[in-house]
Amino acid sequence: MRTGYFVLVAALALPLGACVSGPTYNYYKVSSRFVSSAQAQSAPEIIATPAYSQLTPQTTTVAIRAPDRCSNATASEVTGEAATSGTIIQTDCGVEMAEIERALTRAGYNVVSWNVVAREMKLNNSATDVANTLGAQVLFQINSLENSRKTLGEDARWERTYFSSDSTGATDRPLPLPEESRTLIDQQYLAPIEAKQNLRAYAVTLDANAVWVPTGQSIWYYRWTLGKNPGDVFNGYSVVLSCVDGYNFSQCTSLEPAKKPGPKGSVLAAGESVAVSASERPEDLQRAIYADLFKQVVTNFVHSFASARGK
Repeated sequence: MRTGYFVLVAALALPLGACVSGPTYNYYKVSSRFVSSAQAQSAPEIIATPAYSQLTPQTTTVAIRAPDRCSNATASEVTGEAATSGTIIQTDCGVEMAEIERALTRAGYNVVSWNVVAREMKLNNSATDVANTLGAQVLFQINSLENSRKTLGEDARWERTYFSSDSTGATDRPLPLPEESRTLIDQQYLAPIEAKQNLRAYAVTLDANAVWVPTGQSIWYYRWTLGKNPGDVFNGYSVVLSCVDGYNFSQCTSLEPAKKPGPKGSVLAAGESVAVSASERPEDLQRAIYADLFKQVVTNFVHSFASARGK
């Protein structure tokens, strides 16, 4: 019996020296800067009666009555310098009222503290009676202190700038991109970062009136809303993308966290403007902004009232 062995060998012949290579990566830097037109600032609304000009130039002593409802926070919380931790000593309205008292004192007035007025009023005395007993000629009634935020209009936008770069983010040249690519970059890589930014305009409103204590007549009224543009708080950021070649930005990885850009130069020929939406930011930043606005409003409030002494 004859036995035979047959071996069939199939082989794939590769060129000598050939090997399988990985994907090719391209690098891009995208800078996004927030832009909004300056918010229109209205002048303080001040109503001065004839009695104001006649009676207040010689005023030396004033008293303050706080609003009926006040916030409850420490100085560090109000200014945004620190968050509360543990047991603390604090006073309703204390920080805001103390700022007004300091401003009046710097203007040269003797000031009857608001908490002394509040304490005496608990004995069923009126604010004007208390102020009169304590020797004040003018009583400032603080009607309201309001913090607010305003969502910006259609003029608010993110200005994009696109560049070719290397893996370190060093830019090579401006990179004009078609709308499809810009939309993809926006949705996948930029929108999540921008959603964390608060792009509302902060504002503080002070409403008050001055009462001539001997007669109980309101002789001077003040109201002002002062706002701060979010562009003054948050300017922008940059992202470096590592993208697989041939996938139109759908296969990209961010190589570094968002950072504020350097000089504000931008190549508009390779950029665009995108409408924005608002979201939240940490409370300490908000409080710091409100504290700064409040100081400006109070300074204007006291300066405006004291201007009668120069007439």
